[in-house]
Amino acid sequence: MPRPRPLPRALQGQPFTIRQATAAGLTRRRARALDLASPCHGVRAPAAVEITLLVRARGLALATGAVVSHLSAAVLWGFPLPLRFEDHAVIHLTSRDGARAVRRKNVCGHRLVLPDDEICEGRFVACTSPLRTWFDLAGILSLQDLVIAGDFLLRRKGPLSTPEALDAFLAEKQGRPGYRQAMKARALMRANTDSPKETELRLLLLGAGLPEPAINVPMFDETGGWVQDPDMSYEEYKIAIQYDGGHHATPAQRRSDIFRDEDARDLGWLVVVLTQLDLDPVARGIEPSAVTKVRKALTSRGWKRAR
Repeated sequence: MPRPRPLPRALQGQPFTIRQATAAGLTRRRARALDLASPCHGVRAPAAVEITLLVRARGLALATGAVVSHLSAAVLWGFPLPLRFEDHAVIHLTSRDGARAVRRKNVCGHRLVLPDDEICEGRFVACTSPLRTWFDLAGILSLQDLVIAGDFLLRRKGPLSTPEALDAFLAEKQGRPGYRQAMKARALMRANTDSPKETELRLLLLGAGLPEPAINVPMFDETGGWVQDPDMSYEEYKIAIQYDGGHHATPAQRRSDIFRDEDARDLGWLVVVLTQLDLDPVARGIEPSAVTKVRKALTSRGWKRAR
């Protein structure tokens, strides 16, 4: 069997519609060749291209003219999502200019009016902006998960937005579906966080009635020299809280953590090191050990619960 002739340069390594194929001079037979895959109806892609979420989303956006949105846009932006949303079999698309929602297999179509500044025309696909994507998640996620996604939006390294831009955005959404949930989350969101687990820990401590810890506030020695930025801290009580994720288990990182904690203790700080095991309750109704450990540390330094 003869090999299919090479694709035109404009169609190589990416999805394309049948209309684009025809415009590029491909015959119907060539568009059905075995070296091409079909990520969705009316779209072809070189079979060597891995059919990822981005490829499927791009194919559908090409075929429908819609914008990738909601959970699908959240994945493209990298928002942390609950495990139950790990399956990306369904692509969320929002039609432009309030047109009729897309109806296709494995597509969740939305009909919304999206201003131009809420659409990001990326190199590969058009999707909702980070702010709009987070706002749309208000109708899907729980309050805690929405706060975690919001902290990611305002994270310390590579933030997708700023508190000022978020507040201005929300001021224009009053009365829209999801606004109330978004505002509840906004009250709990904090900028400059480093990981979703740190947000989860902070919400856990607040929910247990403990005072809110500061986030990544620098620690200095007696000479004013910088020592470290604890994940969370109570400067008044000289308590530092470190959440050690999985990467802290490597020998090199472990040694670094030991020196980190010793430096803080030499300055009179009490260091509480927590892991995932401390966040998970042993059984229903049992207080997570993270709460117990932090409360014990606070009490030892003179903190008393307000009555």
